[in-house]
Order: sequence, then C-alpha cells, then structure tokens
Amino acid sequence: MATRHRPARVMAVDSSPAQPEMATRLFGHLAPRLRIVAPDVVDHLHAMASSYDVLYSVFGAVDFTDPRELLPAAAVALRPGGRLVFSTLAHYLSGSLAQPDVTAGRVGAKTPNGKATTMARSVLEEQVWVKLLDQAGFTDISVEVWLATNNGPRTAATLLVGARRTG
Repeated sequence: MATRHRPARVMAVDSSPAQPEMATRLFGHLAPRLRIVAPDVVDHLHAMASSYDVLYSVFGAVDFTDPRELLPAAAVALRPGGRLVFSTLAHYLSGSLAQPDVTAGRVGAKTPNGKATTMARSVLEEQVWVKLLDQAGFTDISVEVWLATNNGPRTAATLLVGARRTG
C-alpha cells in the first residue's frame, strides 16, 4: 500500500511480538509513509478517532480480535464515509463450518520461539459478520465469497467483506 498509493500514509498494526520487528527490517525504508506499530489494535483504533479513510485487514486483526470490540473501534477510527475492508476465512482450514454466532474457535499457532500453542480465531458465517457490522454502525455492507483455488489440506474459501462508516 505504501509503495503503490503515494502519497498515502499507511499504519501497520500487529500485536504479535515478532511481526512488527520483521516488518520493520523488511519495510522500514518506507518510513515515514509507512509506520509499523504493535499496540493492542482496539486501543489503537480508539486513540485514532476519525483518523482513517480506509481500514484494511488481510486475515489479520479482524480474525484474531473479538469482533464485538474491534468493529465498533474501527467505526470510531474511520472518518465519516470511510471504508472497512477485510478478508477472513469462510470456514476453518480443517474444513469445519464457520460459527453461526460470535464464538472464537481455537486454532494452532506457534510462539516466536517456535513452541506450539493455540489462539482464538473468529471464523463466522456471513450473516454473523453482516449483523456485527450493522450493530457497529456500518452501512453499504457487502460480502463476496471467493472459493478456494485448490483442494489442499489447508485451503479454505475466503470472505471479502466491505462496509462504510455512516456519516
């Protein structure tokens, strides 16, 4: 985003201890257009009220933060008319169906030192995302399903979701 949409300013937020460090090594040369921060995303969004034109998440914060907290915070951070766009899983990588209510499943992960662990991930049905976005004050909500391009063991259809903050 920072290289293709000049003079846009891009703020990359990741609560993982390892990701911001790696991103800074790889993309630090793009500063000041790109700023990499590692706070709690909900706190960050609340602190940035009406600061963003677009919020974009690719299998990121929307998946790993309670959407009942994240989506209202995203609405606060967006300017009136601003867009939230995100991709998320349409079902679990294991093939299990998406949740019919706001329930985070436990998925496998690794700590920065490589130790196996689990973490909460929201994999929700389309209508659950739509309801949550509506409750958070978003309009013009759209959901597209992009089917997996192969049948590998860790593939899943993707939901591409877009919404606009009300004026």
